[in-house]
Amino acid sequence: MKSTLGLLVKSLLITIVVLWIGLIVIEYIRFKNDEPMLFPIVTKEPINYDDGKVYVYYGLGYKEIIYERVSIYGKQFGPLFIKVKEELPEKYKVKE
Repeated sequence: MKSTLGLLVKSLLITIVVLWIGLIVIEYIRFKNDEPMLFPIVTKEPINYDDGKVYVYYGLGYKEIIYERVSIYGKQFGPLFIKVKEELPEKYKVKE
């Protein structure tokens, strides 16, 4: 009985992990094709700056950041610990 229960738990865990990885792959493909996230779990209000806005969307273990600013424009996809870029790196700044 124990081996049957253990096998059931292992197969359930493996199934959950495979589905989770599949979800991340699907969301990444949608990100690359400029499509919105299918399953945003938490959507924060946009972060306002003087030169535009930044939108942050959370998923199950991943995050999508969309920059609509004059100084930074584009988007980013990655794990939950990626941070919003506040400004351009020094090498891209215009020197006066």
